[in-house]
Amino acid sequence: MNGTLVWLALLGVSILVELRARLGAGRTPTLGRVGAAIATSLGGRILLLLLWMFVGLHLFSRYTLPGH
Repeated sequence: MNGTLVWLALLGVSILVELRARLGAGRTPTLGRVGAAIATSLGGRILLLLLWMFVGLHLFSRYTLPGH
């Protein structure tokens, strides 16, 4: 239950950051621009891949496997 609340909180924060960036209420870059900036180097691409794998594995194991 607590893990689900954390994932929902992260989702909510990311949506708020994206809305703030798109509505121009500050100098906050969009999440796409942040990802593009990180992916300009090889280390950044590896970091994004590992982050994507971590999130995907945890969401997959939490919500699709029986008994979790």
